[in-house]
Amino acid sequence: MNKKTFLILAIVFTAVTFILNHVLQTAVGGFLMTLSLLAFVVVITGSAYYIIKFYVKQFNYNRKNREEIE
Repeated sequence: MNKKTFLILAIVFTAVTFILNHVLQTAVGGFLMTLSLLAFVVVITGSAYYIIKFYVKQFNYNRKNREEIE
């Protein structure tokens, strides 16, 4: 899926969620808001995991190279 298609889907999802939850106040809108919140939590958790994983790899790589130099 290219970037433009993903952006269009995100905008449509946001508009539908806003209309169904805030304007019409339906149960489907509430479900979409819950789905959005869960997706947000997954993205934040995944981002933190990959950032920590990257820093641990860098730390181990740098420590290994320092030991070889000395």
